[in-house]
Amino acid sequence: MGDKLLNEKEVAEQIGMSVHWMRRKRMTGGGIPFLKMSDTAYGAIRYEQRAVTEFLNSRLRRSTCDQGAVQAA
Repeated sequence: MGDKLLNEKEVAEQIGMSVHWMRRKRMTGGGIPFLKMSDTAYGAIRYEQRAVTEFLNSRLRRSTCDQGAVQAA
């Protein structure tokens, strides 16, 4: 692993979304992959910086009608 671990507030600020959005995506799916640091219901959640970057890159578009991420040249 070795990647920097971020909490949900740090990630929300980095991607310009709310903490509420982060929590909703964890429950419904389609958000950034995360680590649950304990087995309890209220265990700390952390995100790898690499996963945040990959999530953002997967949402790059060249126009509003693009269906998929922009492919690297």
